[in-house]
Amino acid sequence: MTEQLEQYQAHFQEGGRVRVGVPLKGGGAFSEWGTVASLDDDLLQLYLSRDSLPEQARLELGRTLDLALDGKQGPLACRGVLVADHAADHRLVLRLVEDVVPYEPREYFRQDVYLPLIYRRTLSQVAEEVRLRWEHSRREIELAAQDPDPDEPEEVADAREEIRARLEKRKTAPPLAANLSGGGARLNIAERFAEGELVELSIYLPQHSRMIEIIGEVVQVTALPDRVRFSTALRYRFIDEADRDRLIGYISAEQLHQMSQHGPRVLLPPPEEPSVWRRRLQVTFVLALLAGFLGCQARAILVAKQRGEKWEVQRVFDQGFMEFLRRQR
Repeated sequence: MTEQLEQYQAHFQEGGRVRVGVPLKGGGAFSEWGTVASLDDDLLQLYLSRDSLPEQARLELGRTLDLALDGKQGPLACRGVLVADHAADHRLVLRLVEDVVPYEPREYFRQDVYLPLIYRRTLSQVAEEVRLRWEHSRREIELAAQDPDPDEPEEVADAREEIRARLEKRKTAPPLAANLSGGGARLNIAERFAEGELVELSIYLPQHSRMIEIIGEVVQVTALPDRVRFSTALRYRFIDEADRDRLIGYISAEQLHQMSQHGPRVLLPPPEEPSVWRRRLQVTFVLALLAGFLGCQARAILVAKQRGEKWEVQRVFDQGFMEFLRRQR
């Protein structure tokens, strides 16, 4: 933790510029610049450059925001949890929760997923012991993936089958909702871990039909409104780079799948405006039809009079009047 605080002091200096990724409703982030107002250990205060953010912006307390800043050797990145939003003076207060590291875009793609995931507290909290146990788990996975050798000892074949059975059981674990990136994960779980605690993660990637093993370090824990679960953010402490690539590939595929579900937005062309000549022709045609109809009606009435025939209205009236006189008798 002391090393982290020294990093923060070195990079987040008063008056320095920091780019903040403000989450947007529906996904994505809006890039906003801020100026460092103060830094108290890991508590960072920023003044935003804009008087107001886009209407879709969602600044929620407890939300982890991506931060970026310029370093001497290139762009740097960090993350902070929003603990206060003073809209009146355009000021944000964040609790920095990760190391300041070189900015790698591939580690900052995030995706909400629902897949078999097992988390468990490590047997030891000594980093070196945890690393050795993690490397042993990776070797077991590699052994399980190998085809049996006809000349291999029986105990090796038995060990492979035992590992395969254990991995198959983990693949059928109940799915868990998680927010994953190439650099960390966020889980909403019932168990409360302590910040800085090491946690084993077993994640099954259906796309690769592979179980990957990761050691995560808890960087932030927030009680959820239901008072039963805790939003737990972890950064990957030990992860094989090949597994990181597989994880990023899975995240990218999920993002593309969700985008394809919405389908392309098709805009219908506006209706063609009729020309002045065409409108005049339409009006003339309608008037001609009306004149023809009235002419036919007038001629029909004239012919009926010449033949001594009564109009239909008059005929009905006469019949009704004669029926009335008959009843009066």
